[in-house]
Amino acid sequence: MLLRLPPKDVKLGMFIVSYEGSWADRPFWQSRFRLESPADLRRLRHSAIEAIVIDTEKGLSPAEASRRRTPALRSADPDRERASRAVAKGKRAVIRLFDDVRMGRHISAERLAPVVAELADEVDRNARLILRLLRLKNRDEYTYVHSVAVSALMMNFARHLGLDEALLPEIGLAGLLHDVGKIAIPSDILNKPGQLTEGEFAVMKGHPGNGYDLLRASGSIPELALDVCLSHHERVDGTGYPHGRNGQGLSLLARMGAICDVYDALTSDRAYKDAWTPQHALGAMRRWKGHFDPELLSAFMASLGIFPIGTLVRIRDATLAIVIGENPEEPACPMVRSFYSISRSCMLPAEDVAIGTPGILSLEDPADWGFEDWGDLAHELLGRALPAIGEGE
Repeated sequence: MLLRLPPKDVKLGMFIVSYEGSWADRPFWQSRFRLESPADLRRLRHSAIEAIVIDTEKGLSPAEASRRRTPALRSADPDRERASRAVAKGKRAVIRLFDDVRMGRHISAERLAPVVAELADEVDRNARLILRLLRLKNRDEYTYVHSVAVSALMMNFARHLGLDEALLPEIGLAGLLHDVGKIAIPSDILNKPGQLTEGEFAVMKGHPGNGYDLLRASGSIPELALDVCLSHHERVDGTGYPHGRNGQGLSLLARMGAICDVYDALTSDRAYKDAWTPQHALGAMRRWKGHFDPELLSAFMASLGIFPIGTLVRIRDATLAIVIGENPEEPACPMVRSFYSISRSCMLPAEDVAIGTPGILSLEDPADWGFEDWGDLAHELLGRALPAIGEGE
């Protein structure tokens, strides 16, 4: 028997068969499943859908669910709920944007401005929270939420660099629009679970140019956003695409966009790979010589407060240290092992400390300190080899 229920009356053990309301507001991409997770129940109850339909032959009826003892839901966290709403609005805006492009409508920067403003407010209020929520996207919604994530990452990065606050709306818009050219990529290529063929990759490499043409034709998109859209796959060594421009020919915002785009891609579940941890992703990005502006990448890491194991840092007491891991009690305070005195130019007895991000004065290049065999020294300091690029995939 099929029954229609408002979200507030849904309970664990019910079997969902369909949703009523806009498909963009659906909290889950699967439509037929038994609801067993309290986290999924919270997500459903806080969604914007109007109603759901349950099948009482495959799951519990309202009467049966009322008699069943279920875990009490935790009280809502207002900060998390507000950030979740901003993410959901951003996703809906990108879905509408892609639909408009499919229908041949021009892209409106004015229509997207309130979404960017709300994201900017959440980044300012609690950047760690909203960036963490944006990493939780599933494979099916990656294309849309990725754009929202890059927007938030770029605004957080811009604030960390001290860029003009007046530019923030354009920077957020650039992140939101950077992948609009993917609308022209066939879904069997965009969502292919395996490696792309040479021909398929050639098609994929067309999306920055496609996006640039679409945005330019709208007549209302700032040049800054056009630049990020066209250049976010370029590399500082000139081996990127679509034009092979090197670091000298790339704007600051284009180099920032490249970092934010790859970081979010690596830390997300994709059709062809599971998400990497932030530490693993940033460690790999640091080792990909020629891909990114190294100074900007270090600044990006500092903006997130995430430092991969094996990173050389200068800490507040004029000492060099190596990052040895996360502090489980406080993620913003990495564990470091101090080992070198800058003032005395000598090695020190290794000492482990938990230090807040403000206590890390800078990320350092081992070569600048004469640590030519940094891999061997890091191995000795850590008691193990540095993580390989592919570790954790």
